[in-house]
Amino acid sequence: MRPDSELALVACFRDENHYLREWLEYHRLAGVGHVYLYDNDGGAEARAITLPFEQSGFVTHHAWQPRSSWLYGRLQHQAHAHCIRHYAGRSAWLMKIDIDEFLAPVGTDDVAAALARYDPGLVRGLRVPRYNFGAAGHETRPEGLVIASYLRREAGFSNHKDIASTRHLAANRFTQSSHYWHYRPLSYTRRYVREPDVAGLRLHHYYTKSFEEYMARQNPAAGRARTRAAFNAHNALRHEVFDDSLLRFAAALQVRLSPGDARGAA
Repeated sequence: MRPDSELALVACFRDENHYLREWLEYHRLAGVGHVYLYDNDGGAEARAITLPFEQSGFVTHHAWQPRSSWLYGRLQHQAHAHCIRHYAGRSAWLMKIDIDEFLAPVGTDDVAAALARYDPGLVRGLRVPRYNFGAAGHETRPEGLVIASYLRREAGFSNHKDIASTRHLAANRFTQSSHYWHYRPLSYTRRYVREPDVAGLRLHHYYTKSFEEYMARQNPAAGRARTRAAFNAHNALRHEVFDDSLLRFAAALQVRLSPGDARGAA
């Protein structure tokens, strides 16, 4: 992998045990160089899932239990700032991401090939378009892969996530966003590639998944209603386009996820 195309992901997670291994194996197959995981779960099962990836050198794991702060923001935002402070110089690019989001290479072999089109010295960041996927009629959690179970999405992107050149990142100690980075003052003279011009990358967001999963994952205290009406509203416009573009990874992913497969920790 060319150094200028090396991408690292930073994610803070909790209660993601059913999805975590697929998410990690997928991104390794898709050409991500490294993942910084901030573990707000603290459970033995989550640690058992992440440990082989850490031992193989693909994951850096942090037990992440700092106190939320009005000044430094939510635990997730503090994790992003910690990652920049300690690891930003180890990869050319850095992306903040969640476990229900899969970075998809489009028209390229992998995400490294897509990023090879951009010079991290001349580009401060890429605003990767994010597409929300619907429940695809699932009432309960399906047995198969996430990337194979939900194949319909909204027609146009409705949000984004930044991939930043680590040469241009500011400290982001006070950045209260899960979507964009702040950059060093002089770096704002560098190119910022917006969604229509980002070539070869998009983000697949599996927010609702099935009705069962939606109900289990919502936090009413954060204004996310745990009701059928709210679920239907989230899904209303998220079945417009059939998208099976990630199925090309499914066979290899199934092998890696099979019990006892040695490559799972390779």
